[in-house]
Formats: sequence, C-alpha cells, structure tokens
Amino acid sequence: MNREWLGLGAVLAATFMTQVDGFVVNVASPSIQRDLGAGFDQIQFVGAAYVIAFGALLVTGARLGDRVGHRRVFLWGVAGFTVTSLLCGVAPTADLLIAARFLQGATAAFMAPQVLAIIRATVPDEERRATAISVYGVVIGLGVICGIAGGGVLVDLDLFGLGWRPVLLVNVPIGVAILALGRVLPGGTAGAPHRLDLVGAALTAVALPALLVPLVFGAEGAGWLWLGLPLAAVVAGVLVVQQRALHQAGGEPLFPPRVVTVPGMRLSLLTVLSLFATNSGLFLVFTYYLQTGLGLSPLAAGLVFVPLGFGFSLGSAVSKRLGRRVAWPLAAVGCGLLSAVLVGGALATRLPASAQPVALVVVILCAGFGQGLVVAPLVAGILSRVEPGDAGAASGMATTVTQFGLALGVAVVGAFYRMVLGGTPGDPGVPFEDSALAFTAAAALLACTSGMTGLLGYRLHRLKAAGLRPLDRSSHEAPTKPAEVAAETEAAAPVVVSSTQRRTG
Repeated sequence: MNREWLGLGAVLAATFMTQVDGFVVNVASPSIQRDLGAGFDQIQFVGAAYVIAFGALLVTGARLGDRVGHRRVFLWGVAGFTVTSLLCGVAPTADLLIAARFLQGATAAFMAPQVLAIIRATVPDEERRATAISVYGVVIGLGVICGIAGGGVLVDLDLFGLGWRPVLLVNVPIGVAILALGRVLPGGTAGAPHRLDLVGAALTAVALPALLVPLVFGAEGAGWLWLGLPLAAVVAGVLVVQQRALHQAGGEPLFPPRVVTVPGMRLSLLTVLSLFATNSGLFLVFTYYLQTGLGLSPLAAGLVFVPLGFGFSLGSAVSKRLGRRVAWPLAAVGCGLLSAVLVGGALATRLPASAQPVALVVVILCAGFGQGLVVAPLVAGILSRVEPGDAGAASGMATTVTQFGLALGVAVVGAFYRMVLGGTPGDPGVPFEDSALAFTAAAALLACTSGMTGLLGYRLHRLKAAGLRPLDRSSHEAPTKPAEVAAETEAAAPVVVSSTQRRTG
C-alpha cells in the first residue's frame, strides 16, 4: 500500500474512533445510569463534560499543531485519548466517569484538528485531496453506523459481564493500532516562529465553556444560562481586545487575522453554524418522536438512524463527481434536498402509526445523503482557503463553530419542540397526537434552517464567481478565472458529532 495513504488511513481511523465514541455514549447512557446508580444530572454531565473540554481546547490544539507539527500533536492526542478511554471504561463511580470524560474531550481537542491539517498539508494536489476528503466523509458515515448500531449490540451482548464498559474500551485497541502506524504518518507543517498564545488560550478556555454549558443543558439549566452567558460575553470582549493588541505588537494570536479575514471565511463559518445546528436539531426531534411518539425501544430507534450513516457515506463518495455535473453549487443542492426531505418527514406523520417507521427510515436515509453532499465540499473548501501552515488554525476554528452549532441546535430546536408539545419531551403521558404535532412543527422549522444554509452556500458560490480567490494572496496576482473558481468547493467545516447529542438518545 502507498505509504502516504497508509498514513492517511491512520488519521482517518482516529476520525472513525471519535465518531463512534460520541454515539456509543448516547446508546449506553441508560445502562450507565443503572450500573453506577447515577442521577440524571450526572448522566447529563457524562456527555457535557466531553463537549465542554473539547470545545474549550480545540483552537489551542489546532494552533499547537501549527507550532510543533501536526503529526506530533496528533499522536499526543491519540495516546491521551486511548488512555482516557481506558479510564472511562473502568470508572467505578459516576463522578470519576465525568472526570475521565472531561479528560477524554481535552485529548480529543488536540487530536481532531490535526486530521484535516495533515490531509491539507500532505496532499497538495487538489484532485487527490478531494478524493481523500470524500473518503473522510465515508469514514464519518461508517462511524455513525458503528456507533449507533454497534453500541447497542455491545450493550445487549454484555461481554464478559462488563455491561456498558466495552463501548468505551473499544477505543483502546484502535488507539494502539494508530500509534503503531505513527512512523508512516505524514508529518504536516511545523516551525512557526512565535510562541503559542497562552493568554488567548486561557481566555478561550473560559469563554467557550461559559457559552456551551447553557446551550448543552437548555431549559433544564436556567441557572447556567444566567451565569454563563454574561461571563462568556465579558471574556469574549477581553479576548477580542487581547487578540488585536497581540497582532499589532507583531505576535501570533490564537485567531490569526490572515485566517479570519480570508475572503468568505466568516460567511463560511456562518454556513457551518447553520448546517450543524440543523443536523443536531434533526437528531433530537427524530429520536424523541420515535421513542415517545411511536413507542420504539431505544435500540430500535437507534437502528432507524443507521441508514443516515449509509446515506452520508454515499453522498460523500459521489459529491466530487456530482459537483462536476450540476450547474448549482453542491451546498445549495444538498441543503435543498435536506429541506425537501424534512418536509416529507413532517407529512409522514399523517400516515398510520404502524407505517411511519418505514417512511421515516426513507426520510433519514435521504437526509444523510443530502448532508453527505454538503459536508465533503465544505471541508475541501475551507482547506483551500488557507496556506498549509494555517490549516490547523482554520480547522480548529471551523470545528469550534461546529460544536457551537451542535449545541445551539439542541437548545433552540429542543425548546421549540417542548413549547409545541406543551409538555416534557420523553414523558410517556404525552398523547400521540401532541407528539406528532410537535414533530411536524419542528421538521418544518428545520426545513427552513436547511434552506437558509443552502442560500448561504449559494452566496459563497457567488463570491467566488465574482473573482475572490480561496487563498488570501497579494493584490498583484491575477484573480482566478471564473470557470476555475466554479469548479472549486465552497466553504468548510469538519464534522464532529459530539456528545451534545447525548440527550437525544
């Protein structure tokens, strides 16, 4: 096997591992609660601790990779993720499991941003890089499938009488295998002259958790809302001032202006935010309706999501070829399909209850296909906007926005669903008609947000057609020809399916 592709296989295996980990925790939560005698608030923190640590340290991990080398930081992250997965799997109490999950999220924050940075730095050819990112999308889909279905199977098998623990211990052999391939791993870029912006890192580590915690807990955490949002606003203001001052002093801020101000970058990040807020809201309302509306078991409801992974893998695999055949930007096409599918999901509630699960399987399959069409071009686009040495920073910012979008979707769509439902989601006493109405309304809302995402993607396409280049180059260079620009992909964001979605299972 080609040495380069063997190394890329190692980083893709890490992507697979993080995807599986997010979903198996969703499936295993009830078993964890029973086995450890944990309260519901502790089970919430099992998922939230990972999200908070991951979101707080993502940009720092990405910039550290730009400084000392993407391969080195990636392997540090893999080693830490492997050890902390072992700690999660053997945790004797809920509190120790929460602590181990926090450490696991922290190590993932150093591992995950390096994946796309390594791909960007070591596959300079645009055609081959597009192929590699399509494979990346397929791996994400497979991780979703294995996380949902495999996690449920592992819990049911109760291997060696360990109950839920194998769903976290499964990361250990995967991590060891990745570390064994460290010698063939592409090295990436290193050697930036400035020190890591530790002040910016510390401020980010305070601001992002203060913002994420209220979103993760939603209406159930009103106290976090009043404490976290003002703190996040104040610290974010200080961070903006500190970043500008450091840049003017000739230093290297955590959020370098040359990355933030790349033409279309901020619009790209807004597109990412809208896309992943829609996705997490979709997972939330589908899961609640399947279990509390249609009365499916958690395992059966989880299996309904398996076609999502297949559809996503298929969409990612054909996105490169399809992008050459359609006149419209692929982000607009994929989001338009997702909007139509969500409208179909809303209409499916008019079918007899016994026929709805089959119809919703078709809906979730097509939704996954639409998402797959969008995500691979988004990833390729953001990587093409920056130089290889800034790939980690761009990837870290996009992944942070992804996490924020996932949490925002759960909070906003969850609150809307609860308002229409007129009761507590998950309460078995809610009439079926009320659950169907709430699902219909939420699906219509998500169809609108998906349509808005498609419009943002179309706007990005128009910016490029006007002559803006993906890279922030000097003004004396000629702009890219419109025909060449149209062939490129639009925006960017890595997919990180986080444990923010833990409450949906």
